[in-house]
Parts: sequence; structure tokens; C-alpha cells
Amino acid sequence: MTKITFEKIVNSTPVKVFDIISNFENYEKLFPDYYPLICIKSVRDESSLVVEHLKLHDKEFVIMAKHFNDPPHKHEMRVVGGDIKGSYIIEKIIPFELETKIIVEAEINTGKRFSILKNINYEKALENLYDEVVTVIESC
Repeated sequence: MTKITFEKIVNSTPVKVFDIISNFENYEKLFPDYYPLICIKSVRDESSLVVEHLKLHDKEFVIMAKHFNDPPHKHEMRVVGGDIKGSYIIEKIIPFELETKIIVEAEINTGKRFSILKNINYEKALENLYDEVVTVIESC
């Protein structure tokens, strides 16, 4: 597994940041280079089950992800099935002076099936995704 941690600063409010980050229904439209397909299976209170195609570098992973929301402080995605089962991405949203800090903690489990991909820099791929997330949030 590849453990990843980084921070991004967004010129926006924590509520707006949370609204964009937790709005996985629109990932396909907002982040098509990273999420070419999203299919929502169920939504219950603060959790959802979603089939996703997630592209990191030039590899597309087909996953079943469970999303957990703790508005407006935290969004968590746990991969419960598919290509990178056991992986997760946690986004902590923290007010920071007049901006908002996003702390991203992730673990990418490529397993044996994708063992040839172990040398791929997933941290850089995720940072690129979150650079795009910041751009989208600041443009809304």
C-alpha cells in the first residue's frame, strides 16, 4: 500500500469546500479526467455506495466505494470492492485564516493484480486531482 498525506489551501469557505468535495454525484461532470464514470447505488443519511471509474496517471480503476460525510468537516471514501479494494481517501476540511485547508490522507492498495504499477507516483496523481478540485471550488 502507498500511504499519502498532503495539504491544499483553498480561497473559499469550509462549507463550500465540503459541498464540492462531498458532491460525488457531479464528479463525472466536474472532474472528467479523473472520474469518467460514476453510478450511485444507494444513498442513506450520511453515507452512500457508488460505483466509480477512477483514473490515476493513465490507469483507470473500477471500484465500489462507500462515501461517509461529516458536514462540513470531513468526507471519507473507502474502497470496498474492485481494482483497489482496501484503499481510502479522507479529506479533512479546516478553517484556516480567511481560507480553508484541506488535509488529504490516502492509502492506495494496488494489490497483486496491479503489482507492475507499484512504482507509479500516486501521491503526484492525487495532488494533481486536488489541484483541479481547488480550481473548481475557487471558480464556483
